[in-house]
Amino acid sequence: MLSEVKKVIKQYYFDKNFRGIDIDARFKVAEEKIKQMDTNSEIFRVIAAVVLELEDSHTYFLPPGRANRVYYGFATQFVGQTCYIVDVLKGSDAEKKGLKVGDIVVGIDDFNVSRDKNWMMNYVYRTLDPREQVAIHLLQNDGSEKTVVIEASFKSTEERRKEAEKRRKAKREDPYKCVRINAEVMACRLETFVVERRFIDRMMEEATSAKKLILDLRGNGGGYVKMHQHLVGHFFDRDVKVGTWVTRRKSSDRIAKPQKRNAFNGELIVLTDSHSGSASEVFSRVIQLEKRGKVVGDATAGAVMTSISAGMVNSRGVPGYETLSFFGLSVTIGDLIMSDGNRLEKVGVIPDHLVGPNRAAVQGGHDPVLAFAAELFGAKITAEQAATYKFLKRSTEDEEDDDKADDDSDN
Repeated sequence: MLSEVKKVIKQYYFDKNFRGIDIDARFKVAEEKIKQMDTNSEIFRVIAAVVLELEDSHTYFLPPGRANRVYYGFATQFVGQTCYIVDVLKGSDAEKKGLKVGDIVVGIDDFNVSRDKNWMMNYVYRTLDPREQVAIHLLQNDGSEKTVVIEASFKSTEERRKEAEKRRKAKREDPYKCVRINAEVMACRLETFVVERRFIDRMMEEATSAKKLILDLRGNGGGYVKMHQHLVGHFFDRDVKVGTWVTRRKSSDRIAKPQKRNAFNGELIVLTDSHSGSASEVFSRVIQLEKRGKVVGDATAGAVMTSISAGMVNSRGVPGYETLSFFGLSVTIGDLIMSDGNRLEKVGVIPDHLVGPNRAAVQGGHDPVLAFAAELFGAKITAEQAATYKFLKRSTEDEEDDDKADDDSDN
């Protein structure tokens, strides 16, 4: 199993220098550790640990699948460096133990919660080593900490797969919403870039009826490369270099072509948050670099690489009576260098105006970010009024898993 993982990394990983890590030496150490292991769980942790030494959020070990997926009953989101609970499932143990939207999480078990390591913590708790029980450390108003122990529940993998596909289908069938704020200002929210071109065109047809556009990409985890390039083309009357796509074997420029139909020539503001990923980040950064508009909100996810999932099989036992274990590896195959020569991976897009909800706004479901953007365009609305447009959608625990499937593809 370890040797197969090493083989895939050496064959496909986009950086032939492996970020300066001596892959052979690291895997040799892991091999010696595994010889001392007694259980599969221990072996899986060793394999996962050596892969994680690449510190690449798109490259990680996928252990043999479990019949059930863990379900902790709450979802979190970072605003700046603060981790808020943004959803609590009704009937869950999390709800019974008193977790509420707006609670601030500072730790889970022995992990100190941090934005740059959040992907790793999610990987450990949801994929590598799901727990039946977790201790949530919360920051209280007086500055003290409170610990709440939550019992997890489980759903079958097939059940969660069907639910995820249902959510993705809903996004594809109704991926955008536009609201007129006043005679000059239109706000449009785009849920995902996993969408057909006709929906982008419809949204832009509505947008062109206004002089000023607020394009909301908060919570948009990304999607198809061709779709974000198509959207870029609606805001320019010329070819625009999005960036340079770099793989192990070649580099190629990605160019967005101008769209004459439903082209938008007015003023533009793009809204982002910590869940704006991949295609959303690339689009937002192009708008900044080309000085076409302003970005408002929180720094984006910093997750723009593209990965593939490689499935593998491990066989043990006497031929004809083997026990087969199916496992895999997500491995990064390419990176995007923006037109200014910089990468977005692990950095994200830093907005021109850093604006985010405070604890009271999260608790109340208010939308100060949209209100701020509207005011920049001369439209005065309160955060409470902005919330009535229902653009602000906090992720549920299930949707956090959905985001993993929204990596860029060439479709």
